[in-house]
Amino acid sequence: MDVLTGNNSASGRVRASKVVYQGLKAVWQPQTCWKPNLVLNQWATITSQLLAVGSSNYRISGMYLEFENVASPGDTVSAPSFDRTRDITYYDDLAGSASRDYLRVPMTAATIGSEGTDFSNNQIAFFARSSGTTGVHGKTFSDSVNSTIFGASLVAFVDNNDATQDLLFSSFYFDTADQQLKLATSQVGIEWELTLQ
Repeated sequence: MDVLTGNNSASGRVRASKVVYQGLKAVWQPQTCWKPNLVLNQWATITSQLLAVGSSNYRISGMYLEFENVASPGDTVSAPSFDRTRDITYYDDLAGSASRDYLRVPMTAATIGSEGTDFSNNQIAFFARSSGTTGVHGKTFSDSVNSTIFGASLVAFVDNNDATQDLLFSSFYFDTADQQLKLATSQVGIEWELTLQ
């Protein structure tokens, strides 16, 4: 979904990849088609801080990868409904879930390009991938428990060491057919394009 600001907008789209390692090189193999995201209200806080103060603390520096441990490989997850008011409270509440948690992962890369004939340097591609064996709330993330990534958020880590200050720029959920099962031989990669017009 686009966020309109007069005649301008911020919009994004997301796809998942399987990340396999060939020697020391990570190879990204796209697994899904592009899916639109929902830009959240906190995008305004992030953008205001960047434009007025120029603080690098407010740059988009990571992602949340939401997962559920399912009974059998191929079982699908029911995504929750949400709107533009979503913030970190939703992820805090996952502490009470028996099977859901999220990974708080840093960006592995970000690139700037151009999209559209009248614009230059207006499209950012963010890349992050799953890592670790435990979610933020302590639930196991592993192929052995059929961890399935079914959604993500694009996040500004205002303080890398204090997740309570995180601000969410946008969120999305995969269709059930595109949910990503953690495999023993690979990680789940998320490529997130953000276009400013």
